[in-house]
Amino acid sequence: MHRCLLLLFVGMAYTTSSVVASQSWKRALPLPEASQEAVTAANAVINQSGRKNACAASFFNDILRLSNSCDVSGHSSSACELASEIACQESELSMGEMLATSETLLDLLGDLEASH
Repeated sequence: MHRCLLLLFVGMAYTTSSVVASQSWKRALPLPEASQEAVTAANAVINQSGRKNACAASFFNDILRLSNSCDVSGHSSSACELASEIACQESELSMGEMLATSETLLDLLGDLEASH
């Protein structure tokens, strides 16, 4: 499990029971579903659907789910590495960074789908 995600789960232990928090990582979405959600979020960013803050929050949450799904499934790819890198960032992405990341993620996830 990535260190940044581990910190997230440790933080959850303060607001939920330790049993629930320690098991939460096991509830990752299946990788194909997490990938599809990341594609949807990336397309929303590119098409600038919705408000900027809502779009950014959705994008980050879907990237976090993708990173978590990659970790739990043991899958390693460029898309997983990018998702992990974004999930571990301490600062918000600018709209320009979100656009560039979305385009890259779509390319990488397209390559991932083509390889299956």
